[in-house]
Amino acid sequence: MRATRLDGTGLVRAAQTGDRSARDELVAAHLPMVYTIVRQVLGAHPDADDVTQDVMLRALRQLPALRSPESFRPWLASIALRHVSTHQHRISRAAAHTAPLDEAAGLADEAAAFEGVTVLEVELSAQRRQVQRAARWLNPEDRALLSLWWLEVAGHLSRPELAEALGVSVIHAGVRVQRMRAQLDLSRTIVAALDARPLCPGLAAEIAGWDGVPGPLWRKRLARHLRGCPMCAMAAVELVETDRLLPNLVLVPAPAALAAAVLAHADSAGAPGAGPIGTTPVAHPVAATVAAVALAGAVTAAVVTAARPDPPAPPAAAPTAGAATGTLRTGSFSLESANEAGRFVTASGDLGMLTQVGPANTVTARRQATFQVVAGLADPTCFSFRVADGRYLRHASWRLRLDPDNGTNLFHGDATFCPWPGDLAGTVTLEASNYPGWFLRHRGDELWVDQSKGAAAFGADDSFLVRPPLAG
Repeated sequence: MRATRLDGTGLVRAAQTGDRSARDELVAAHLPMVYTIVRQVLGAHPDADDVTQDVMLRALRQLPALRSPESFRPWLASIALRHVSTHQHRISRAAAHTAPLDEAAGLADEAAAFEGVTVLEVELSAQRRQVQRAARWLNPEDRALLSLWWLEVAGHLSRPELAEALGVSVIHAGVRVQRMRAQLDLSRTIVAALDARPLCPGLAAEIAGWDGVPGPLWRKRLARHLRGCPMCAMAAVELVETDRLLPNLVLVPAPAALAAAVLAHADSAGAPGAGPIGTTPVAHPVAATVAAVALAGAVTAAVVTAARPDPPAPPAAAPTAGAATGTLRTGSFSLESANEAGRFVTASGDLGMLTQVGPANTVTARRQATFQVVAGLADPTCFSFRVADGRYLRHASWRLRLDPDNGTNLFHGDATFCPWPGDLAGTVTLEASNYPGWFLRHRGDELWVDQSKGAAAFGADDSFLVRPPLAG
């Protein structure tokens, strides 16, 4: 990241006080990191620029509420991860991904397109392109984690910052990275075997019914063949370790038009350092900086349409109702299942359950279905749910349970949920803040945090109506 007139923390503090120049420098310094995360997860998807713009605008609006300026980078990375995850979630709900990708040609073309915007003055080797192709076989959460690990290996994030962005401990982050790397290495072996010529007859038989779309289910199926196939194993003999391929890679240079659009929308939306609403923005230093980087790397800039409507403003440090949160806000509320009328999220003993509760039930039963909604312990733009004895709803081994706050980052992440519009009008769905793409849902009477598989799998099990407190 380029040098600025202030150190990183000082720059954040200055931007929080409304220093417009500091805000512009902050965008210049961190827009490439956000763009890298988004492009790593979405690839050449046409929405990548729009998602990046939305992330930066959200961060600028929430900047005054950031209590730890020294944590700006992991805080910004966590916003990017959550926003990308939500974008993928909405796409999967709207329609199943049916466009097949040709492994021999289509993915190579996509990787080449990514190569053109990922690297300045560096020619990616075939194996670096292969890493990009292998990433398509990962789970969505592992692809998001890969983007952070990529930044760590390249020296743009430290391991503690990576852990903070995920909302987990450093040890837990190390475990997740190790698991992701194992899946990535397996995916690289699959890609190498598919590229090998002649193609292994056994592998050809395995992929006879494959639609050409890389994914974790087919990764598991093909892995079973690879484990016992000497011919396919030979295709991966000369693969270089992944972490030795990444350090030379640089941050993705964001298009100049994207930087200008971020600042123009920040000005009109009244973000920190913004001028009067409705004024025409002049050329910003960040736009000039990004333009120079783009020209130096001979990068073709994709134009971002400035007329794109602003995303709904997220809640501030003390969240209030908003377009993106339905009727959820701080205060006392009950949560009714959208597809199980009269059944409410309930704190029963030490576990979260879905229980039939109504005005005729005992006071105790109604209290168990009433929660104090407070600003999120890990993210003040999201929410945590507290019961009368001070314990919080949190997920542990994916099951929802009640525990007292032990003050750790891991607990705070487990007990923080971010609301998004649910499947049905007027409902909300709650995403785990430290596991983007994992949502609170009911399995019969039990409450779990599950990875979204699309509307066909979840139905409305993850959608809830925010009701007045049953306890009165």
